Amino acid sequence: MSTPDAAAPRAYLQRLGLERSPFPTTPDAENYFSTGPIEGELAEAVHCVLARKGFVLLTGDVGTGKSTFLRKLLDEVEDRGAIVSLLFNTFLQGPDLLAAICRDFGVKAGTDAAANLDALNRFLLRCWHDGRTCVLVIDDAQNLDVASLELLRLLSNLESGQEKLLQIVLAGQTELVATLAGHGIRQLASRIVKHIRMHPLDAGDCARYVEFRLAGAGAAGRIRVEPQAHALLHRLSAGNPRRVHLVMDRCLYGLVAQDSSRVDAGLVRAAAAETGFLPARLRHRHWPLAAAALVVATGLATAATFAWRSDPQPVATAEAPIATMHVPAESPWQACTQQLAGDGPLQLLQVPARHHDTIAGRSDLCLQRAGSGWMVAWHPPFDAGDVRRLQLYLLARDGSVGAIDGRFGPRTRAALARFQVDHGIDPAAGSDALTLLLLTTKTTGTRDGHG
Repeated sequence: MSTPDAAAPRAYLQRLGLERSPFPTTPDAENYFSTGPIEGELAEAVHCVLARKGFVLLTGDVGTGKSTFLRKLLDEVEDRGAIVSLLFNTFLQGPDLLAAICRDFGVKAGTDAAANLDALNRFLLRCWHDGRTCVLVIDDAQNLDVASLELLRLLSNLESGQEKLLQIVLAGQTELVATLAGHGIRQLASRIVKHIRMHPLDAGDCARYVEFRLAGAGAAGRIRVEPQAHALLHRLSAGNPRRVHLVMDRCLYGLVAQDSSRVDAGLVRAAAAETGFLPARLRHRHWPLAAAALVVATGLATAATFAWRSDPQPVATAEAPIATMHVPAESPWQACTQQLAGDGPLQLLQVPARHHDTIAGRSDLCLQRAGSGWMVAWHPPFDAGDVRRLQLYLLARDGSVGAIDGRFGPRTRAALARFQVDHGIDPAAGSDALTLLLLTTKTTGTRDGHG
C-alpha cells in the first residue's frame, strides 16, 4: 500500500537531488526500518493473525511508529490473502462502531445492531469457507469506551465451530494497557495472545535510521550528518521517530537555504527550536528554515518577508534570477506575511491567475501579484500526505470517496482526479499544494481577505 508523498514542496527536494522526502509526516511502510527485535515482533504478529490465535495488542507512546508497524503488518497479511478492515474513527462507539466495521468489510449496514451483527457473521462465514482470514484493525483504540471493547470481545466469539472467524488487532497509546487491566473487561484482556510494545530508538539505531531514510530517498552519500549532529538529534528527539522526522525535515530546508550538504549540530539545534523540541533557555530568534529554503528553491527575492532577528532590520538577499515579484517596503504583502509567520514557517505557492477569484476571500493566506499569476503564502491546514484528512475534504465535496481509511485507494484517487479536472489541474500532479489550496477553499468557504 502506498500514499502520495507531498510532505515537502518539490522544489527543495530537487535542490538536494532527492527523489522523495526522506522524512515524511505519514507512515511509510514501503521504506520500513527494522531492527532485529522489531522484525521478530512483526513475524510473530503475522503468525498470530493468520493462525487465528486471538487478539494482538500494539502499544506505544505518540510517534514511536505504531501506525507504520500496523501498515507493514497489514501489507504482510494482505499479501497472504487476508481481508482487512482498518478503522481510525474510534470516536464511533457501540452500535455505530459495529456499523462502521460492517461497511468497511463491504457489508451493508442498517440501524439495527442485531441485524448488523447477523450480516457480519454471514460475511465472515463465507470468507472462512473460501479459506480467507478476516482481520479487523482498530487504530487509536485508547479512545474506545468499555462498552465498545466489550463489543469487540463479542465479535471475537464469532466462530465456525472450529475456528474464530475474525482476528482483531488493537493499537493505541500506552493508556490502553491501563484500560484493558480494568476488572470490567478482563475477559478481553485474557484473549490477548501477543502484546507488542513500541519503544524509542537508542542512539545507535537513531543514527542508522536517519542514514537509512536519507539513502532510501536518493541521497547516496551526498548529504552528510556529522556525528555530533546525530548525538544531539537523539538527545533532543529522545529517539522518538516522529520527532526525528520533524527535526530532520527542517534540517533539509536549512541545507537548501545555506547551499550546503552538511548537517551539523548547529543546524539540528535551529531545526529543533522551530519544531519546539529545544529547551526554552537554549532557543534564540532565527531564520525559519522552511521559509528560507522555499525562497532559495523557488528563486524568490522575498527573504525580508520571513526573516526575523533581534535587530529590526530585514536581512538583505541577493537578487534571484527568476524573481518576478516586487515587494515594496511596508507593503500589504510584507505586513500580511509577517503576521502569518508568527504561527510558524509559511509555504509559498505560485497560483495561476484563473484561480484568483476562488482564493481571494480567504483570510488565512497572503496574496501578491507575481508575473502573470499570483504568489500565495499560507499555512496549509493539513499535510497533503495525510490521506485521511484529504478523504474528509473530498467527502465534503462529494460522497464518492469511499471509506475514510487513510489509504490512497482507487476511489480516493478517482475523487481527487475529478476535483482536479474540474479545476484545470493535471491529475498527474497528485495531491499537490495547488490542489490542497483549492480543495480547502471549496470546502471551507471564503472569508475576508488580506490586502
